[in-house]
Amino acid sequence: MEMKKIDWKILVITALLCLAPVVVGLAYYDVLPESIAIHFDINNNPDNFWPKKAFVFGMPLMMLAIQIFECIVVDLSDKRKDANKKVTFIAKTMIPIITIILYGVTISYALGNILDIRKIAMWIVGVMFIVVGNYTPKTKGNTFVKGLSVEDEILQAKLNKIVGYMFIVDGLLAIISTFLKPIFSVMVIFILLVEMLILQIWIYRSSK
Repeated sequence: MEMKKIDWKILVITALLCLAPVVVGLAYYDVLPESIAIHFDINNNPDNFWPKKAFVFGMPLMMLAIQIFECIVVDLSDKRKDANKKVTFIAKTMIPIITIILYGVTISYALGNILDIRKIAMWIVGVMFIVVGNYTPKTKGNTFVKGLSVEDEILQAKLNKIVGYMFIVDGLLAIISTFLKPIFSVMVIFILLVEMLILQIWIYRSSK
């Protein structure tokens, strides 16, 4: 592993952000129920629970491990000097942001506040896809686009725009689904999973 390529400053800051929600968990620890809902069905009914201690400490630690892996992979993969730094920054900050939002929402629900988890989750997914889609056409040399790269630069630019617009449309569909019946959110998630599978197959075949 080429340690000098890793941006340790961003890694440490984002790692601390992943752990920051523990402070909130500790502040409400005594009033939290012993079992905390961490998953919900499409009708907003909790269907999976974690022990209080496992959630308060375990969830941030799990996200921390994912974040460290993400930062290292991004830094070691984006070897070209022309890689878009904004795209790299977005890739490294998404997990901490999602961690803080989900942790706060989960704590709030556990404390008895009425929340529509489906809508919150779909808004997070929607905004995330819109942000990524907005920057995909502007990327050059980053990990994701590099996996989709082709030799013709003009064709590459068109490809980036197509993928970017697709992500933006997906994000808008995710947000729109929150104003409709839950089944529409399920349909959007299915579409996203199919698209991600196709892109992963494409990236794999392009890298061979």
